[in-house]
Amino acid sequence: MRGSKEVIISSDSTGESYNAAVWDPSTASLLSTYRNASAIGFRTLQLLGDSYLLAADATKPRLHIWPLNSQNTVPSLRLSTPGKVSALASTPNGSYLAAGINEKIYVWQLCTGRLLVTLSEHFQTVTCLTFNRDGSSFASGGEDGLIFVWSLSEVVNGKNNPLYSFTVHSRSIKDLYFGHFGLRGRLCSASADCTAKIFDANVGKVLLTIPCDVPLMSVAMDITERRLFIGGANGKIMQVNLHDSPRGVPCYGGSSKEGERTSLLGHEGSVITLSVSTDCKTLLSGGIDGLVNVWDISGREIINTLKHKRPIVSAFFAKSFENFRKSTLKPSLVVKPLQRTSDGSGKDDFLEVTHNNQNIANILNSDSYMERNSGTCFLVTDNSGKLAEAYAEIDKLKNINSAMYQYSVKHLFSSVDVV
Repeated sequence: MRGSKEVIISSDSTGESYNAAVWDPSTASLLSTYRNASAIGFRTLQLLGDSYLLAADATKPRLHIWPLNSQNTVPSLRLSTPGKVSALASTPNGSYLAAGINEKIYVWQLCTGRLLVTLSEHFQTVTCLTFNRDGSSFASGGEDGLIFVWSLSEVVNGKNNPLYSFTVHSRSIKDLYFGHFGLRGRLCSASADCTAKIFDANVGKVLLTIPCDVPLMSVAMDITERRLFIGGANGKIMQVNLHDSPRGVPCYGGSSKEGERTSLLGHEGSVITLSVSTDCKTLLSGGIDGLVNVWDISGREIINTLKHKRPIVSAFFAKSFENFRKSTLKPSLVVKPLQRTSDGSGKDDFLEVTHNNQNIANILNSDSYMERNSGTCFLVTDNSGKLAEAYAEIDKLKNINSAMYQYSVKHLFSSVDVV
């Protein structure tokens, strides 16, 4: 696990030998394992920044958390939830956590454990959650076939309405994937109604519908958003080249000859999860057959297979962080026990979701943040002082821009020869 290359993190439904494992994609060798917990839930395995691995229990209302450098769960940290978690997602930096429990979505701030909001737009169980790559928004899908796009900053500050809602699927949402371009990244869905769809989450528009002849279980896209991969219940993976013809047409014939030529065959039964490496050369697929296949995308062939005892519940590429191999963990995150109900405190407070030009380790360290700001982590109870500072900074920038303009004009005209 040297350098900045990726590793594979996977888990199956048994939890007997280990709960999760880390693999080398090039050699298929087992690098480390995480143990001492019961079986984890379907597609709930999450990386919390560069520090921890988190997953939901398959049968009980609790979460399991491991330091990246240890086989054992974090001692003395009990993460209980209001009910059994059916979907789980964290922001890429690990500061916020969203969990689907029955038809509701709970959002926590991990450095305080505070339950920030409970969202109740779905009518049936929430089946999948995913954050976009900058953590500013997240999407939810449910057994009701509904998809919602939420602004994190709005929902944690009391605006509990979604940015957009989509009612374009007729059956359960099986998987959601957010692209790598923030809110402008494409949102992809796979549904049991035998269709996959691509949305522009920035304007709330359906861009493409891809019909298939089997229920769809998983979806992923490469980082350039040029190729879409869809896993079916029949074990096939369909590759759609989004920059090829037809373009600008609402439907793409997934059962066409071209669609057949781009099918990858390597699983018996449903393809549960898909992931694409950051170099866009390798595809990862996990199936109900207990296999995690590593594919060469250009050659459309399996280059490695990671065998598990039971159906795969999670498998994805992850950055090979230093904390995977350190003897002493140096976490950039603070994780506290989770509130199971909101305490109602801070109802009128403003919650900061992002901080520009500040070390993320300092932002997420609740103790150091409170020392610097003399208040609750991320909570500002007196906005007047900060507003005055903001206006002063604006005036300062205006003066600097004016001086730069005058300097540029003066030296530009002085260098022009007069004829």
